[in-house]
This record gives sequence, structure tokens and C-alpha cells, in this order.
Amino acid sequence: MSDTNRLKVSEMDFDTIKADLKSFMKQQTTFEDYNFEGSALSSMLDVMSYVTHYNAINANFAINETFLDSSRLRPSVVSHAKMLGYTPRSSYPAVAYLTIEVNSPTGVLAEDGSYLPLTLTRGTVFTSTIDGVSYKFVNDQTLTTTRDSAGKYIFTNIKFLQGSYKSTEYVYDSASAEAYVIPFDNAVTSELIVKIKASDSNNATETFSSSVNVTAVTSSSAVYFLEESRTGLFEVKFGDGVLGKKLDNGNIIQLETLITNNDAANGASVFALAGTIQGNTNVTITVVTKAAGGSAKEDLESIKFNAPLSYVSQNRAVTPDDYKTIIQNNYANIDAIAVWGGEDNDPADYGRVYISIKPKDSEVLSAADKTLIVSQYLKPKNVVSITPAIVDPAYTYIYLDVFFKYNPNVTALSSDAVAALIRETIRTYNTDQLKRFDGVFRYSNLTSKIDATSIAVLNAVTRVKMKKRITPTSTIETKYDLTYSSPILSTNSTTQIISSTEFVHKGNAACTLRDRYDTETGVRRMQIVKVSGASEIIVENNAGTVTPTDGKISFTATIDSFTGTYIEITAEPDSNDIAPKRNELLTILVDDCKITGDVDTMITGGTSAGVEYTTVSRSY
Repeated sequence: MSDTNRLKVSEMDFDTIKADLKSFMKQQTTFEDYNFEGSALSSMLDVMSYVTHYNAINANFAINETFLDSSRLRPSVVSHAKMLGYTPRSSYPAVAYLTIEVNSPTGVLAEDGSYLPLTLTRGTVFTSTIDGVSYKFVNDQTLTTTRDSAGKYIFTNIKFLQGSYKSTEYVYDSASAEAYVIPFDNAVTSELIVKIKASDSNNATETFSSSVNVTAVTSSSAVYFLEESRTGLFEVKFGDGVLGKKLDNGNIIQLETLITNNDAANGASVFALAGTIQGNTNVTITVVTKAAGGSAKEDLESIKFNAPLSYVSQNRAVTPDDYKTIIQNNYANIDAIAVWGGEDNDPADYGRVYISIKPKDSEVLSAADKTLIVSQYLKPKNVVSITPAIVDPAYTYIYLDVFFKYNPNVTALSSDAVAALIRETIRTYNTDQLKRFDGVFRYSNLTSKIDATSIAVLNAVTRVKMKKRITPTSTIETKYDLTYSSPILSTNSTTQIISSTEFVHKGNAACTLRDRYDTETGVRRMQIVKVSGASEIIVENNAGTVTPTDGKISFTATIDSFTGTYIEITAEPDSNDIAPKRNELLTILVDDCKITGDVDTMITGGTSAGVEYTTVSRSY
């Protein structure tokens, strides 16, 4: 049979399907005299084309849902993840740490004149208001404190979770197909408590724990299994008497968990007691750590990414990717994460694995969160001979000095307005490309985006500087070692390439750091200097050294005080491209960048033969 008599079945577009049907029918002797543009046959072709089009689309959608990578529906993605042994992460509450002093407590004096302890019951409600909305915070365990030597009752550094506890009950029936679902949106499964009551007439209860290692589960293990149902709610399942303890008919299943508002309460820093502490309401609250870490349940892209990695790790921590996967599966407050072995550390530290996490709402993790990750998530799964260590991200801040030429004939915007657009371009680049451990600052990429900000921008010259920040906590002589994410400009010139903000050194006010190239030794040394009138006085001639190729600065100073929350040390990079290593993070100081615009007199005709046309030097 000739190709012209074959019906093409690979098309999905309606018009193409109709044209193929028409072409096929024209080749049939039965229809050779028919008018295919007539209303009757055209309508019939429309119907056949629509049916074929709908079937093709439905078949395409259905096939897509059979693979993890191409699935678009959450039930399909969750089902594929389940086949890999992966349970999506639930919502996670914002967590705050508070210290609470109970003022003039009542009910604490015993009959014999001694002082009784005070108890902070689990679930005691505190509130915080953000944008006019009140959010509840509760403590996750019952705590007791005693009267201290100063006569005070203080609960120190207590963990509070945003949300409220809710519970539900089911009666177990082996003949029933009922699913034991946690019937609340935004349930926090890490706070789930599962208790089994013997019956209505028998109050004996047994607490079941979550199964995290199926190889350790026996026929008598009191464990439950958790999975996300097709409705998006989490479902609790129990053992069959072979893998996990089997329930008896009539057992009452009691489920209690925390219901949270996800990330809505992140940043809460002012709290009030809404309940009572053993009948007392007069309290003084000190915020140790403001609320942070709240997040919605795991989204589809995250499930697709983490499920295969979780399967590869097989619930154990051996390789750096294993550590990363386990942390991402259990801890939600992650904006960026990096893991490397001790052999890749500087200096090498064998027997350790290093982890650095940039949280979503701050620059570093709290000490409590570090302890939680290591003790609860990693220790049960890592190799005995390897010690996990969490280190804070090391930030290198990038400062930009941007000069641009623009054509006022093609825009009604002023120079300042165009500069504001360029600043937003830099902000977008900073958010999209940096602030992660593999985020490389690519100079040409940024400058091309600046040039494309507006049709009015003709060209731009961008100067780059790197900044480090230190916060001295001691007024004694201290050595400071700084490592930038890029080599420092290497030159034999006596031109200054290091500078700093002011501080007080050994009683000398308005001191700053600078570098000096020693022509005799070929070493670039650090100095501490102060300005007196129009002259510069050297306070310390040899305060430290600069190692440009390693991007390192080392200096010793006795810093009595400084203005602000940190001292900023600025260096010129050897390359305009800056690449982070290990726990280094890059971020552009967008609001601090200097952006200056100038009318291009060449294009506006304000310069004759380019005689008075000005350009900007690429260096400082």
C-alpha cells in the first residue's frame, strides 16, 4: 500500500489531525467525488478530529503520570516516591527559643515554709502578632524549675513551636477498609504522638513510635508507618504481626500532632503568655532566638529531587550526598546546604564530615538546631568512625561600583530612575544566582544583564570589591584570620588594596586597616593607621600579612570598640569572577552598591568628534 493511503497517527494538534483525516479520506475511492469543505462532511471531520485530539491528549497526560520525572499531579509523584521508600516531608513550624521568668509566683510555698517547684505544662500557649495576625506558640514538653538563689523562678532557653496541638481517635477493625488519616492540613508529622488504648473499658495505653529502620522491626515492635495519602493528608498504618505489632479489634487509635501556619510566623520576636504557668500570668519573656524555620510541606520538585537520592542513600550516611539527603529529608529550614569530607577540608581533618547550612531566615543556624541535626538525624545513621560537624557559612560580601552611560532620547526616566532599575537587576541576579554554595559570581553575566536593564542603557563599567566582616568580642590582643572566596589582587605596586571601617585600637580612635607592599622582602604587610587632620599616622607598622594567591589576610589588633555591629575589611579581587569553596557563600550588598549614571554625549550630539567624551577607569 502506498504512503498516501496511510493515516498519520503521530499528530496531536487539532488542525493537523483534521488535515490528515481529510487527506486520508480523499485517497479512498469511496469518497473521491465528495466535497470535503461542505458543511456536513466538515462537521463530521471536526467531531472525529476532536475525539482523536482529546484521546491523544489524555493518553499523553496518562503516560506522563507513570514516570516520576514527568508527573505533574501530587498523588502520582507521591506514589512514585513511595515505591522508592520515600515519604515527603510534612509542614514544619516556626521555632522560637524563650527564657521565661515567673514574677511573684503564687502557690509555691509549702506548709513547712519551703519553696515548691513550678511546672511549665506541655502545650502552654504563648502568642505573637505579625501584621495584625495573632499566632500561637506552644512548648513541646513539660518542664519544671526551682527557685534559684536570687529567689527567682526562671525557665531558660525553652523551645516553642508555632501552632496548636490537635487530636483525633479511630477504633481499629481489621475487617474495615478505613484509613487512619491525620485529618488536619499543615500537620507536623515530626510532632506526631500515636497511642493505642486497649478498649473503651480498658484505659491501658501503649505509645507507638515511627518506624525509621525496617530491618530492626520485629513482629512485636510497637511501631507505625507513615505515608502521604492521595488526598494530601498523612495516613498512619500499623504492622501485620510479621513486620510490626498487629492491633486487636476494638483497640482505640489516638493520634495527636501539631497544626502549624507554615512560614507565616517566621520572624516573630515579641511574645505574650496567653495561658498560665501553674496559675501564674505575670511573666517576663526574653527572646533568645526569634521564630524561624517554618515552612510548607515538601513541594513536587523537591520530592522528585530527593526521592531518588534517598533511595540511593538507603537510610545510611556514608557519602557527602547521603548526609545532604538525610538532612534535607528531615529538616525544612534550609536555603542552601554544602557537605564535604574531612580530606577536602583546609586543613585536612580525616575522620570528619563537614556540613554547612544557610537557613532561610538568618545567616547561621542556632546552636539548638545544630545539636538537633547531629544528634537526631545524623548520629543514628552515620558510620561510627565518622564524626559529623556543622560549621557556619563563611560569607564574602561583594560591593559593586557601577557607572553607566544612557540615552535620554529613548526614555522619559531620569538618571536616578535608571539607576534604580539597575539596582533591581543586581538584586534579582543576587537572589537567583548567588546565596547558595555553588553560586559563582560571573562578572560578564551580571554586566550583560545590567546593559539589558533598559533600552536607554548603552554601556556600563562595573568595579568589584570583596568584603569580610568581623565582630570582635574581646578587648585583649587578638589575631584575626580572614579568607576571601577569591585570590586578592596580586601586584608589586605600592597602591593600597586593603581598607576597613574605623575602630579604636589601644586607645587610638578612628583607626583603620591598610596594606603596604614591602619592596625589600616582596611581602605585602598589614598596617593599622589613623587619620589626623590631613595626615595619616601609622599606629602599627607590622600588624600582619596578606597572602594574595590564597585570598588570606592575617592581622593582630587590640580592638577596644567599634561603631555598628561589625568591622568591615575590603579587598580588591584578582579576578572579577569570584567562586566560593566549601562553606563559602557570596552575596552582593545590593543596597550599598554605588550606581552612577551619565548622559552619553556622543549619541545625543553633545560632543563634537568625541573631543569632550569621558570614560570611566576600570580600576579604583
